[in-house]
Amino acid sequence: MKRIALFFCFIFSFAAHANNIIVNGTRFIYPGNEKEITVQLSNTADRPALAQAWLDNGNADATPDTITTPFIITPPISRVDAKSGQTLRIKLGSNAGLAKDKETLWWLNLLEIPPVEASQKNEGQNILQLAIRSRFKFIYRPNGLGNRDAAAEKLVLSANGNNLSVSNPTPFYVTVSRISRDGGKALNSKTVMFAPRSSQTIALSSAVSKGETLTVNNINDYGADVAVKVAVK
Repeated sequence: MKRIALFFCFIFSFAAHANNIIVNGTRFIYPGNEKEITVQLSNTADRPALAQAWLDNGNADATPDTITTPFIITPPISRVDAKSGQTLRIKLGSNAGLAKDKETLWWLNLLEIPPVEASQKNEGQNILQLAIRSRFKFIYRPNGLGNRDAAAEKLVLSANGNNLSVSNPTPFYVTVSRISRDGGKALNSKTVMFAPRSSQTIALSSAVSKGETLTVNNINDYGADVAVKVAVK
């Protein structure tokens, strides 16, 4: 999940609130056999807030009015009352154009806009309104792809000094958070997401050898970190 702060209005004195809308997940999977999925928003604050939701295909700078997506979010804009919740329903209008033999990645955006206090309106203050935008992975998973839980074990690792070539032969997105020897010190410096049937090279802090078995931590559908053993080819 990524968060981006968006600033509105110029200020001399200001009032700003941290994001208070909590989402019930860090990533969302849309199974191809489902009519819709739901996303639950909860407002933990003592004041209402506006929430706007939309999907993009990877361009974080694209605005909702410029994006074409096969998914429909209802409601796209909602008021979430204090200490209350709101359910977003995401429905696939048509799967035309979506791959049937591998997952497709989208990003779910949530923009939270806090209200301006009535006292501030009355006093005519110049206000900085801080809107917090969060982005969550949203993956469309067509039917018949097999067992997602076994995807990380099928990664193909090839050693080249301090570089590790990683190939993902599966139809699933695999996010590798950590690579180590027997769960020890991490050899990689950052989390890497591997698209279906793709390869990337990761720089390691120390060289690994052919035949060595590494512990690869990957993030599953529920956001949990799961460790598997993978041999270096």
